[in-house]
Amino acid sequence: MLVVRGGKFGERWGELCEAYGVEVAPIDVAWGEAVAPEAISVRLKADPTLKAVFATQSETSTGVLNDIEAIGRIVRESGALLVVDAITGIGAHRLLPDVWRVDAVVTGSQKGLMLPPGLAFISLSERAWEAVGRSDLPKYYWDLMKAKKSLAKDQNPYTPAVSLLVGLKASLDMIREEGIENVWARHARNAEATRASVRAMDLEIFAMSPSNVLTIVQLPEKIDCKQLVKVLDGYGFTVAGGQEQLAGKVIRISHLGYADDFDTLSVIAGLEHALRDLGWGVEPGVGLTAAQRVLAG
Repeated sequence: MLVVRGGKFGERWGELCEAYGVEVAPIDVAWGEAVAPEAISVRLKADPTLKAVFATQSETSTGVLNDIEAIGRIVRESGALLVVDAITGIGAHRLLPDVWRVDAVVTGSQKGLMLPPGLAFISLSERAWEAVGRSDLPKYYWDLMKAKKSLAKDQNPYTPAVSLLVGLKASLDMIREEGIENVWARHARNAEATRASVRAMDLEIFAMSPSNVLTIVQLPEKIDCKQLVKVLDGYGFTVAGGQEQLAGKVIRISHLGYADDFDTLSVIAGLEHALRDLGWGVEPGVGLTAAQRVLAG
């Protein structure tokens, strides 16, 4: 399997494959950069034994958005399958599996669907179902053929998380009421407002091709990342630090799910205060002004 490794969760695709004894051919991408679709094309043409490409739509360890539409065109030409981790992408970014020729999409309940963790979802193309029928890898709870047979009877093959399914109905009702196009637009608007505020505070965005799911702020050495997270927590804001090689170097600000314009303005105000507490010379209101200009536009 050709695995795009451009962050912690891309690397996890490879680890999952290896756990099942599947040989991994990696494409290593620098953290902060999106994979070049042409690089995938070159690898597929060079090695016709590759059966599938594993990619991540929104890589939350780096804040990067990959071009799944372009990757889908390339992979379909090769005859390989395309498998996409859209765990954070679904609900924040446009993803059209049938149109973009994505064979398998997986997501979870705890991100754009605004629920606690505990539910997983998978979308399969007809080509992917054919591959499922040929699969001889070990499986039990993840036997998709059993799931498909139960689905035809409006059942689950095993005991489902009923309370989460009730919550899922409420989440989907919220999304339908707002309209998925409006949901995507809201994520884009709040992401751009956050990025504008960060730049106005003389800080840098880590990702070169940023996702609308979150903003990763690259911190200068004089700012203690752990202390910044702690100060923000004291103000009532939860932000995450970096993972692996980004630990102690960045903070990650989410604008996912039900986050709205006022959530964005609130966390920016908190960030301004926290930065000043730590000695970073931020002019009061400069980040808020930049964000409000975006939100007003």
